[in-house]
Amino acid sequence: MNDLAAIILAAGKGTRMKSERAKVTMPIADKPMIQRVVNTALATKCNKVFIVVGYMKNNVIAALEDNERIEFVEQQEQLGTGNAVIVTEPMFTNYDQDVLILCGDVPLLTADTLIRLYEKHKEEQASCTILTAFLDDPGKYGRILRNKEGEICGIKEFKDATDEQRKIKEWNTGIYCFKAKDLFTSLKQTSNNNHQGEYYLTDTVEILSRAGKKISNVVLEDLMEVSGVNSLEELAALEDIYIGRIRKKWLNNGVIIHNPASVYIGDDVIIEPDVEIYQNTVIKGKCTLEKGCIIGPCCLLENSDVSTEAIMQGYNVLVNAVLPEHHILHYGSHIIEETQYE
Repeated sequence: MNDLAAIILAAGKGTRMKSERAKVTMPIADKPMIQRVVNTALATKCNKVFIVVGYMKNNVIAALEDNERIEFVEQQEQLGTGNAVIVTEPMFTNYDQDVLILCGDVPLLTADTLIRLYEKHKEEQASCTILTAFLDDPGKYGRILRNKEGEICGIKEFKDATDEQRKIKEWNTGIYCFKAKDLFTSLKQTSNNNHQGEYYLTDTVEILSRAGKKISNVVLEDLMEVSGVNSLEELAALEDIYIGRIRKKWLNNGVIIHNPASVYIGDDVIIEPDVEIYQNTVIKGKCTLEKGCIIGPCCLLENSDVSTEAIMQGYNVLVNAVLPEHHILHYGSHIIEETQYE
């Protein structure tokens, strides 16, 4: 996929978060939201990832791990999603490539979904391929408009939609794949003559359709992938779902977890079969739990390895350390950076 790039929109403040922090820097399962979106883009083998920054741009940049494929572009004024995308145009040296458009506050989107979107885009030689979804009541999401032949011919934002259009059940997730040339050509034809007074990225769909360009779509089945975050309550709920899925994965792969809801396991943790984990335990960072080890109640493990059949009896802390094979770490003992504390 060396002809694929990504644009990640991360310039907004997120006023509903009731926080001075840039929304995309807030953590979900120990990683900033924006880092999770970037990781997904990189996993699709994008040759470049352009991140549009604005509010507290230095904090957003600092929240991300260094990567030579990442470049930052500043949106100096909040003039809408269309403007946020068009400010990246000077960065493109290859207008023949395809480009994904992603949102910095949608952290659970998977690389598998993006690959499926891109493959459909290439297969149908589309100018734009939209990730759509269905709900009986899509709320305030933009509605997908189709012509008499069933082809997508536009997207209508909720605030600008008629009562009849608001009855449409197919909605826009805000995730797209465009031909770069068609994307920037159509963006230059958009206007801010709407209720928001902004330049909408969604207007490009109607522009391309009227020009006779192919508009395709992929229907998303797992709606949690595009769950955005608009409040700290929503962030907490999304993190619960995310960590719950990690626990479920290990429970279905030979790991015993007592009182699972009380156990936190990060997504970089590797666990072998026949490991037993007791309640109120936190395991995060790059940890490996080898076969047959036992992690007692109320333990904290971070960037550490527990070797085969080793035992942590409980109330233990293991940070940047290795517990040797068959070793027993007694109640309340700590090992931090290989220095033992009783």
